[in-house]
Amino acid sequence: MRRWTAVSTVVLLVLEALVSGLAGYLLGTAVTRQNMSLAGLRPGDMAVGAWAGPGLLALFLLLTAAAVARTGVRDRSMGRPTRILLIVCAVLHGLLAAVLLALSGAAAFAVTALTLTLLVLLLFLPDGPLPGPAPDVAPTPAQ
Repeated sequence: MRRWTAVSTVVLLVLEALVSGLAGYLLGTAVTRQNMSLAGLRPGDMAVGAWAGPGLLALFLLLTAAAVARTGVRDRSMGRPTRILLIVCAVLHGLLAAVLLALSGAAAFAVTALTLTLLVLLLFLPDGPLPGPAPDVAPTPAQ
């Protein structure tokens, strides 16, 4: 179950990174073409700011996706740095889900909440094989 959860989490994280990068590119291009400025800032500086924020978010999501993919391929427990990275990403997705519900609606919220759920599920899945019933061992006769 850990492997399938990791694969689906990686797919969602990569898609979110691509959407974030595309949104930053479109915002930066719009700022540049419309020659916008705010409080005396140059339009080029505003475009760099519009590219940098979503670009850094996309890089963070890709880093998290790589760590989750490594965990899924190895199918072993995560180390402390990977767990911390997943916790930070889960908190980020919780905040993004709240903002997206307020600003964008239920569809964007559902995708972000699904990613949050998968991240938390990865953190709480057991490391070894799932516990099952103990095998019956027949007692050996005493000699």
